[in-house]
Amino acid sequence: MIDIHTHLWPAELSPSYMADYFTKKKAAGEEITMTLDEILSSMEACGIDRSIVLALAFDASISNRALKKQHDYIRRLVASSGGKLAAFCTVNPFEADALPLLKELIQNDLFKGLKLHPNIQCFYPDDERLFPLYAFLEEHSVPVLFHTGGIGLKGVRDCYGDPSRIDQIACSFPGLPVIMGHAGRTDYRKTAEMLRKHPCVYADISTNFGRIPGKEYLVLKDLLCTVKAWCGTTQKLLLGSDYPFYSQKKTVAFIRQFLALPEEHGFLEEEDIQQVLMQNADRFCIKYHLF
Repeated sequence: MIDIHTHLWPAELSPSYMADYFTKKKAAGEEITMTLDEILSSMEACGIDRSIVLALAFDASISNRALKKQHDYIRRLVASSGGKLAAFCTVNPFEADALPLLKELIQNDLFKGLKLHPNIQCFYPDDERLFPLYAFLEEHSVPVLFHTGGIGLKGVRDCYGDPSRIDQIACSFPGLPVIMGHAGRTDYRKTAEMLRKHPCVYADISTNFGRIPGKEYLVLKDLLCTVKAWCGTTQKLLLGSDYPFYSQKKTVAFIRQFLALPEEHGFLEEEDIQQVLMQNADRFCIKYHLF
């Protein structure tokens, strides 16, 4: 089992809006340290064999120089993980050194892909100023993971996460492996359209769970049913948790709960759900040599 969507960074670098979030988590009995021991323990507790760690830009103005602290931290943890972690870098795509830095991190370092967060970094992903980055990634079959859909934090502009923005990228760079982080929540029809239309576009399921106690899986069911109905398969949906924002344990538990309730599956087969949990992310990582 591979978790394709996790984050780690030095806790002291957390901006105020994230620090407040983790303070509330601690008050609720869940203290998060974002250390190697913590994520490895989390993975072991729920049967996750490997995780992809995504570097995260905290705001639109963060410089590539400032992002070095995050890359250094992630690099150390991945190197000490015994092969259990791999990493995607991030960049401020509008700085002059963005493309040279990306090339350095991908070609001469341990980073296996690029993570961009349009909502937080305040850009539309199909902005043509980013196309040189995409051209490099496509040439080398290196994945890019975008946050798509809403994020749900006050002050963060979710207009930048419109899933339909992926269409222009996939049309211009048809060989570029794209992961739609969070599956464009909650606009699943647009996500299904991208998965159906573009062979190299995938989506991860992270944080697609509702708030009705005991029925959190209903949102996941909506996503899986929409994708299955339009695409005929759920094979392009990848396991992701968004750790530490969302628990790996809860993610796996909610999927297993849904699996155990065949009366709730509708037209989904057990295999449709099982392969999201156990197979799809593994196949993706093999295909693009992430581990």
